[in-house]
Amino acid sequence: MKKLLLKDCKEILTIREDADDLIGIVSNKSILIEEDRIKKIDDYSKIDIDSETEVIDCKDKIIMPGYVDCHTHLIFGKSRVDEYAASLTMSAEEVKKKVGLVGLASSMYSTKNATDEELLQSSLTKLNRMLKTGTTTVEIKSGYGIDKENELRQLRIIKQMGKYTPQTILSTYLGAHYFDVEMGKEKYIQYMIDEVMPIIRDEDLAKFCDVWCDDGYYTAEDSRKILSAGLSFGMVPTMHTECYSAIGGARVGAELKAANVGHLNYLEDEDIEYLRDNGVVGVLIPGTDFSVKHHKPFNPRPMIDKGLIIAIATNLNPGNWIESMPLAMSMACRNHGMTPEEAIRAATLGGAKALKIERDYGSIEEGKFADIQILESDNYKNCIYKIGVNEVNIIIKKGKIVFKA
Repeated sequence: MKKLLLKDCKEILTIREDADDLIGIVSNKSILIEEDRIKKIDDYSKIDIDSETEVIDCKDKIIMPGYVDCHTHLIFGKSRVDEYAASLTMSAEEVKKKVGLVGLASSMYSTKNATDEELLQSSLTKLNRMLKTGTTTVEIKSGYGIDKENELRQLRIIKQMGKYTPQTILSTYLGAHYFDVEMGKEKYIQYMIDEVMPIIRDEDLAKFCDVWCDDGYYTAEDSRKILSAGLSFGMVPTMHTECYSAIGGARVGAELKAANVGHLNYLEDEDIEYLRDNGVVGVLIPGTDFSVKHHKPFNPRPMIDKGLIIAIATNLNPGNWIESMPLAMSMACRNHGMTPEEAIRAATLGGAKALKIERDYGSIEEGKFADIQILESDNYKNCIYKIGVNEVNIIIKKGKIVFKA
């Protein structure tokens, strides 16, 4: 049996469920890993090892769980760098005149015109960079097809990714990112339900079903219909909602006991309690508020004070190209008033809860998968303090060393 010992760790951020300090910090303990799981956390003198156990001296190292990035649009065609750069100094009308095709329409066009191999390889490149900054689990949405062929193609490629990356990949059907304008929204909703969802179920292509619930996209009632249908085809509901308006999507998410709802800039106080009481995780996306210079940045404090479980995600997409969870955490702290401990918990155990995988992921506890990052750092707070600095020394995924700096 393959064994790995992290010896005499300076600090371990266990992120235990019951941690009063939110991060469950312990000092000068060792971690024994057998095969893919954590076998024991204890003093080195109390852990039995044999001559074949690989030992890593961690007396000057900080140990954390791998990050769980629970909300991304990682699979897409070309970047929108020219659009983004122009938007820094131009109005939306000026950007469109200068660049041409912009926004979701641009990403749909480039994704549809990319080959399967191009989409796979560009996605794996992003995943590899994310791994090096500590992200060991990634959720990926479709949504740049808005048709049967391309939505299914994205989901099939997402499924392929798991064969080529050590990271755990979870997929989400986001056919309701927008709708086919020629078909019309009502017909497109029925089209998703009748033509696309049965294939997703039969090929086991998605764990989750998502919808963009906001003005100009899908109403709360539209969202209820789509997500209820998704449930009948075995997909757990998730939502983009309350980003640009208080549209009632959060209430739908609570009623359907969604795994998570994301953005939440316009989340109303009473809806926080509905989400909390129905076990829905609030996913906060500081990178997007930064990228679009959102006029109403999300406020995490009422959510945290009312006991809503919080996750932080990158929302990696062509209009918000952020791959680094530490960067997202830094933004959450500086721009949105979260503490380092709140951000770390949200990026690990919070993300796992948002994907309903906290039984195996998101914290360093006996019996869980050994998804661990080892940091060359003198202080765990450096992950939100040293902006753009990567102190990751080693990444362990399910008991195997998959990256060394």
